[in-house]
Amino acid sequence: EVDVGCTVCKGKGCRVCKNTGWLEILGCGMVDPNVFKAVGIDPEEYTGFAFGLGIERIAMLRYQITDIRLLFANDLRFNLQFRGIE
Repeated sequence: EVDVGCTVCKGKGCRVCKNTGWLEILGCGMVDPNVFKAVGIDPEEYTGFAFGLGIERIAMLRYQITDIRLLFANDLRFNLQFRGIE
């Protein structure tokens, strides 16, 4: 994983970073063998590594958003704050 310092609390610990001072922006891990089985691939022959960049976390850092759920709530009042931002 890749972590960055929390910009909300400046590393001191807060609700956003779960009191660690850090935010995970790139998660990664091994693909579960059951995923391979589900698509007809032999997990004894193949393994996999998965990773993903959390664009939501980057937006939280950039715009000082303290609750990730706001990004998925589809609340027009919240969304309009970002109109015209480039």
